[in-house]
Amino acid sequence: MLKPTYHQTDVEIVSRQTVFQGFFKLEKLRLKQKQFDGGWSGEFSREVFVRGDAVGVLLFDPRTDQLLLVEQFRPGALYDQSQSPWQFEMVAGMTEAGESLESVVQREAQEEAGCTIEALEHLFKYWVSPGGTDEQIDLFLGIIDSTQVTEGVYGLDHEQEDIRVQLVSYTEAIAALSEGAINNAMAIIALQWLQLNRGRLQQKFKPT
Repeated sequence: MLKPTYHQTDVEIVSRQTVFQGFFKLEKLRLKQKQFDGGWSGEFSREVFVRGDAVGVLLFDPRTDQLLLVEQFRPGALYDQSQSPWQFEMVAGMTEAGESLESVVQREAQEEAGCTIEALEHLFKYWVSPGGTDEQIDLFLGIIDSTQVTEGVYGLDHEQEDIRVQLVSYTEAIAALSEGAINNAMAIIALQWLQLNRGRLQQKFKPT
């Protein structure tokens, strides 16, 4: 079993400074770290984008073999001129103090897609980009009844959300993944997981 060589106690945080506070926060750290030769590094600085933790959910109806995808504008994608900044994604949202992960998933499914989840399965907890941000994502599978989904535009006005909801077949989603039309990490991870687990889900939730 793989185990990290070192842990939290093998890092010394010399100083921590907030250098920007807006919609997000940027911190500058001065650090020392244990090295693989057993010694300690000299003091160095790193910036960390403080984002907080989030959840994402793959919404799938195994009885109709359909997924619920959302499409929305992402400013970070403006930096790639070859791609549209409107991304096909999973329903997702930031966790808030006092909420369980499951309640965040249910809330976001209602807010972003007007959708009720019948059953949840936790898939992974993963770092988004630990070289520069503290964000971790808990990724779930959510079983839905696609016949109860109303496609259209959702989101909260006070959060400037403009989210298009659509149902797509499994075949269409995997084709979009292969062609690069779906190109964000959460959706890629979720759809590749579904490729491995679709048969099990269809057997488990097949109509009686």
